Amino acid sequence: MPYTVEVERRFQARQGLRAAVRSVLPPGATVAVLLRVGITFDDDQLTDRGWFFDTDVVADLLAECCAELSRETWTSLFPFRPTFELVARELHGRLASQIAQLAYVELRDESLGSTTRYCAPDQ
Repeated sequence: MPYTVEVERRFQARQGLRAAVRSVLPPGATVAVLLRVGITFDDDQLTDRGWFFDTDVVADLLAECCAELSRETWTSLFPFRPTFELVARELHGRLASQIAQLAYVELRDESLGSTTRYCAPDQ
């Protein structure tokens, strides 16, 4: 697919887990996180207006996700151990039905400088 459009939003998160290798942040400390999604599509999917989807709609969906993810400590929000890997996969599952041709969900821990990307199983 020749096109990938990314939409992103920043938020503050409290993961609630101790770092396995180095305990830089105590549980519940706030970290800066970037949530990014990628949507892929082909030339023949462009509308007569020259685009495939409305980025404003996707931005609103991401804003809702970010509001939820920053509301409480992740250990309170999820019934599983909320690593960035598992949260990215969970978000992909939630968003895939709302965003056509969602290729990936990415979480960037801007405080520690790491990025986790979960790709659609068929990508």
